[in-house]
Amino acid sequence: MTLLQAGGRFALRISFALLALIYAVAAFVPPTIFGTRAPAFGEAMEQLYLGLMFEGGFLMFQGTLIDIATRLKKRPPIWAVLLIGAVLLPFSVGAMDVLRFAYQGGAVVLIPLLVSLVDRFMVMWHMPDRTRVEKMAARALIGNRILTGLILGGVLTVVVLADWWPSEQVSPFLLAGAIYFAIAAYDEWRVRQPGFAKRPRTLFRYDVLGIDYLAPL
Repeated sequence: MTLLQAGGRFALRISFALLALIYAVAAFVPPTIFGTRAPAFGEAMEQLYLGLMFEGGFLMFQGTLIDIATRLKKRPPIWAVLLIGAVLLPFSVGAMDVLRFAYQGGAVVLIPLLVSLVDRFMVMWHMPDRTRVEKMAARALIGNRILTGLILGGVLTVVVLADWWPSEQVSPFLLAGAIYFAIAAYDEWRVRQPGFAKRPRTLFRYDVLGIDYLAPL
C-alpha cells in the first residue's frame, strides 16, 4: 500500500496495519487541538481524507485488474499492460471521477495519481507467474476490500443523511478508514497463513470475485 499514493505530495510505502493506526488516531484528534498555528496538521488531515477517497474510487477498478491478472495464462508485454489498463479505466465506476478530481487539483495531485495507476496496472505483469494459491489469495484480498468498502460506505451514507453521529469530535469518515484498513491488514496476514493454503476462502461469507475462478482468458 502506498500512503497518499493517488494524490498526496508524498509517496510512502506503508502497511495496512500502520494506516489503520494512523486513521484511528486522526479520527479521535479534536480538530482544534493544534489551534490555527498548525497548517501542516490541517494539510495532513486533508491528505488522509483524500487517501480515503482515492482508495474507494479505485476499488472496483483494482478488482477488475486483479480478475484479469489472475486469469492470464502468461505475462503480457509492458505495452499491453499499459494499454489494457488505459482501456479499462474509463469503464470503471469511480475511477474517472477520481481522475477528474486529481486533474482539477493540479500536477501535485495528478502526477502521483498517474504513477499510482501505472503501479496498479503492473499487477497484470507480476501476477501470471504466481502460484494458484497466491492468485486465489489476491482475489480474496481485493474481494474482501471491495465488500468492506461497500458496507462502510453504506453505513456512512445512512449516518450522514440521518444525522445520527453522536460526536462532533470524532470523524466518522476517518474512523471508517481505520476500520477498513484494520480489516485489510488482518486479511493480508490471514492469507499468508498455512491454513489459507490448505483451505482457501474469503474472510466474509460473500465471495465478490469467486476466489477459485481462474478460468484462463
